[in-house]
Amino acid sequence: MSAVAHLAVTLVLCLFAVPPLLGARWSSQSPGAAVVAWQLLLATGVLSVVGLFGALGLAPYDRPMLPALGEFTEDLGTGLPPEMTLARLCWLVAAVVTAVLVPVTVVVSTVGVLRVRRRQRDLLALLGRTDPAAPGAVVVDHPAPMAYCVPGLRPRIVVSSGTLDMLDDGQLAAVLGHERAHARERHDLVLVPFTALRRVLPNSRYAKEISATVALLLEMRADDKACRAHTRGCLQAALRRFRDGGFTAPAGTLGLDGDIAARLDRIAEPRRRQLLPARWIALTATLALASTPVSLFVWPG
Repeated sequence: MSAVAHLAVTLVLCLFAVPPLLGARWSSQSPGAAVVAWQLLLATGVLSVVGLFGALGLAPYDRPMLPALGEFTEDLGTGLPPEMTLARLCWLVAAVVTAVLVPVTVVVSTVGVLRVRRRQRDLLALLGRTDPAAPGAVVVDHPAPMAYCVPGLRPRIVVSSGTLDMLDDGQLAAVLGHERAHARERHDLVLVPFTALRRVLPNSRYAKEISATVALLLEMRADDKACRAHTRGCLQAALRRFRDGGFTAPAGTLGLDGDIAARLDRIAEPRRRQLLPARWIALTATLALASTPVSLFVWPG
């Protein structure tokens, strides 16, 4: 099978894998593994698109992608082979545009988020204070319940005075543990490529669903970390109070909001061990898919 056929089949398989992974029951039982599967699937899809366009354009060279691209660059000065038609050049341009568009979109998204976070930090420097009731956190005087993380190299955990009044010590400790998990595992960086996907495909329902799903999985991952250090009952009680308060985290931050109802149901239910083998099947399948475009950039199909 040619490189073009390999990449086309891989791309189709990536597209067909999206709905089952969106509806996978095991993902809520193992959110960390599910996020890795989504990362592999996204990377495979991008590489497959770039590789497919490049393979169509460089087909006359009948070599792996990178060596063929090197030969094409050398031929630009001496003359292209007659098989390099205008159509093939258009495919090659499409590959270059796609390869440039993806990192540029990631950079633009990241710069925009960094600006929002800088403004958040400036506001916290003016309005925030420390409180021994919330060690390591910045307290903002506001009656509404709030708790969120401003991620970065020097993350800030923010809670409101209303949160301190609303929660007992155990519940507050669970909330702070949840936010520290976001900061420690750099969940903001995990979200960057999925935010970029939504920018590249603003009208795609799947792009929105994938981004929202990964964000919810990261909230579940932080819930798990908080439950390991604190009792589940404390986190459940805190989530119920935040759900009733209607809190929404500011833009560019990671908060305790999201689909709180789904997270409460998940915390209340025991882990279903019969679903866990499915995560290894999904990870193996997505890893196998990812190996195809990577190998075809270096080795012949």
